[in-house]
Amino acid sequence: REMVGRALFFLALCLGVGSVPLSKAPADAAEGTKGAGDKCRLHMGLESPCFEIVTQAKEYEIRRYEGDEWWSTSTVAGPADWAAQTKEGFMNNFQYIGGDNTKAMKIPMSSPVLTTRKLQTGELVTSFFLTKDANPPPSPGAQAKVVLKHDTEEKVFAVISFPGWADGHSFTAKEEELKNLLARDGIKAWDGHHSWLAQYDPPFMPVFRHNEVWVPVNPGKMFAPK
Repeated sequence: REMVGRALFFLALCLGVGSVPLSKAPADAAEGTKGAGDKCRLHMGLESPCFEIVTQAKEYEIRRYEGDEWWSTSTVAGPADWAAQTKEGFMNNFQYIGGDNTKAMKIPMSSPVLTTRKLQTGELVTSFFLTKDANPPPSPGAQAKVVLKHDTEEKVFAVISFPGWADGHSFTAKEEELKNLLARDGIKAWDGHHSWLAQYDPPFMPVFRHNEVWVPVNPGKMFAPK
């Protein structure tokens, strides 16, 4: 089932859902900073939300993401296994950007795909960043299983990167590692806010894969690492 989910992601990127170039770009944080036309590309040539680096530590960095971002979000009921939930959440979002909306608009694939789990309910939430060309995006179609979220305020995340294939276990392990690093450096994660797994690569990338875990940090309580 995990391989099926990866194959679907590969199919989505190959179809392009709007002819997005797949030219290789360095997985460098500087690529995510604001550029011409306010469009930012971090990895694989796909459009990503823009950010600036607030603090650069050895093991992680702190990023400030600008507001005015639109996301499509699918919530899959739980408890269930990670592979089945991520597959369903991905396809719900993919169908929306593929034309299951009130304008039958095809919206380009973006990166990263964000995933988080609601621990109390076991629900899995998967989100697609909606590109600037779709701002504001069309409403979901009658059969669509997504809701749209408009983030109007800037957000601050501590971010740790890791290679390989990401899953629920690596998400949990890297989240714990990052929170321990933040505690070491006197930075407190923002209580009551979910962390996110950010995945950037399709399955045809067997090596040099780029994943991140984003832990929210209260922007009013940021401190430089020791």
